[in-house]
Amino acid sequence: MYSIKNGLPSVFTSLGLISGCISIVVSTAYGDLTLAGYFIIIAAVLDFIDGMVARALKSITEFGRQLDSLADVVSFGVAPAMILYRLMLLSYVKSTPNAGFDVMDPALVESIVLYSSFLVAVFSALRLAKFNIDPDQAKNFKGLPTPANAIFISAIGFLAESSRELPLTGIIFNRYFLLVVIVLSCYFLVSNISMFSLKFSAFGIRKNFLRYLFLLFAVGLILGFGIQQEESFSLSGLAPVIVLYIAMSLINNWFVKME
Repeated sequence: MYSIKNGLPSVFTSLGLISGCISIVVSTAYGDLTLAGYFIIIAAVLDFIDGMVARALKSITEFGRQLDSLADVVSFGVAPAMILYRLMLLSYVKSTPNAGFDVMDPALVESIVLYSSFLVAVFSALRLAKFNIDPDQAKNFKGLPTPANAIFISAIGFLAESSRELPLTGIIFNRYFLLVVIVLSCYFLVSNISMFSLKFSAFGIRKNFLRYLFLLFAVGLILGFGIQQEESFSLSGLAPVIVLYIAMSLINNWFVKME
């Protein structure tokens, strides 16, 4: 019974790892960024569940922590990096259709730009290593959590494959915009900026006001993007949700310093 209790969170962790692997296959072999993003979101949900189950069963182990980090490197590091790589590749194909761009054999500069996408995987691994050895991140995070960063990149993929011609679509396939996304992602992942956690130790409004406020705005953004795209809701709205999360963390830090 003891081994089953301690092993249950790892089952969800392993399922999340599988979801991350499927996302990589889907984005590379089939070029379906929407489906790849869905599997990253599934991995994020499973990542949340494994932590919740571990805390509920009081079965937080060092083995579970290490397995979780290894799985996160794949699901929230390599998988979103592959989405960025695909978007970067499409930016060249769309902008230079007749300029001799060879997908299989890009020039040196083009290769550097394309492969810069994988810096997200590197900095995600650095973020996770930093998290594992920092006891101060038990309640709040230092830097952007890897699942949040991966969801943001997935949302860019959703926008890129939107059925409607949105004004943002042209920006998304601009390689300079994508390079900015890579730089900012890498910076926020390893920064020391304090960011609030969505882990609820209790459900009272007073102690969780910031969390409830964020969730309320997040639902509004997702529904708002859905209305814009004539859908009930749109996961494309997750991109501004992550931006909102960073902004609210910064504002909260400012108020904390003022106290």
